[in-house]
Amino acid sequence: MSAAASNIRPAASVLVLRDGTRGVEVLLMRRPERGDNDFRSGACVFPGGVLDAADRDAWRWCLGQDDAQASARLGLSDGGLDYFVAALRECFEEVGLLFVCQPDGSPADLGPHAQALRDWRHRLHHGQATMAALCGAFDWRLDLREMAYFSHWLTPVVRPKRFDTRFFVRLAPSAQEAMPDMGEALELMWLTPDEALQPQRALKLLNVTQRTLQDMRGFASARAAYDHALALRRVALHFPRPALGRNGPRFVIESDPAYEEVAHLDPDGRGDVRCELQAGDVQRLSPRLWRVSGAARNAYLVRDPDSADWVSLGADAGDAPQAQALRSIAGGARAIGPCAPGQVLRLGPGTTLRAVGDDGWLLEEERTLIGNAPQQPGADWLAPERGFLRRCPPA
Repeated sequence: MSAAASNIRPAASVLVLRDGTRGVEVLLMRRPERGDNDFRSGACVFPGGVLDAADRDAWRWCLGQDDAQASARLGLSDGGLDYFVAALRECFEEVGLLFVCQPDGSPADLGPHAQALRDWRHRLHHGQATMAALCGAFDWRLDLREMAYFSHWLTPVVRPKRFDTRFFVRLAPSAQEAMPDMGEALELMWLTPDEALQPQRALKLLNVTQRTLQDMRGFASARAAYDHALALRRVALHFPRPALGRNGPRFVIESDPAYEEVAHLDPDGRGDVRCELQAGDVQRLSPRLWRVSGAARNAYLVRDPDSADWVSLGADAGDAPQAQALRSIAGGARAIGPCAPGQVLRLGPGTTLRAVGDDGWLLEEERTLIGNAPQQPGADWLAPERGFLRRCPPA
């Protein structure tokens, strides 16, 4: 295992939802300021944390799913039930909500045990007890019957603490009140997603929290949001990557237009690849190919690694920033206009351009289509007339 991967810790988090007067509300907790360069310090997050070895002891006390079912849902060969248990354990430790029932599935009356549960919560938080012991003491079952798997996120490589986190959705228990533990959770907030995302509220929200709140918008009820999460059948892994935006460093995820280019050019997460284009920007896409962004369209420069000659494709003579950038890199580049489909240009011993379509090229050695090139067998990448480098769809 690489050093970058060895610090990844499996974790689980849960979105607790309820219906409020202003719409569907989600429970957020504010973490304390640690002062140890922890990026989560002071952030408003959903209840959750890392898996614990003792979570497995609670398997026999689970109702609604076994490990085979939980693992299949999470796309794992085994051990999936640990994530479900950890999510409920952390929810109880941090915000005091306990999702348990009687062995037959009927509701458990927690009221008479309020003081005892406060003691159990304290002991769990300090590693002096386990969920298995709690369930055994009261003959309760961890209720996994209404627990929807919602999303999967991996912390970017630039973070010193990295988490491989599964997110779940639950409806808030009607007879319980959430209370912060004043350790991991200093303050609790029931907010609609729109309220939590309001700039004037100035909450510190991690990228994953922002995106998850955005995904929770627009539901008519907490049950509708839960049913949406329950119906999901393909939960993809989100792996944010650092990049350069117009206003400085930021993260991009799979839905961002620049994601595939950033992942391809910066697999190690240096964060020096642009994710927003401006006229005159220059980006080396490969040993043979450079992109020069324009206001209306991209221009491309191609050069054989063993030759000093350049050719330019798709340049806009009226775009001053692009023209200036082209001159600064390759002032003597030969401009190539549209050619007959199939025409071949050999720029050196190891660089071949073949015209495709009406206004496109295939850089054969790098299996990259350039400009308005239609899909071609054997092409892996498209350097388009507008936008970022992206993978060609499967043939």
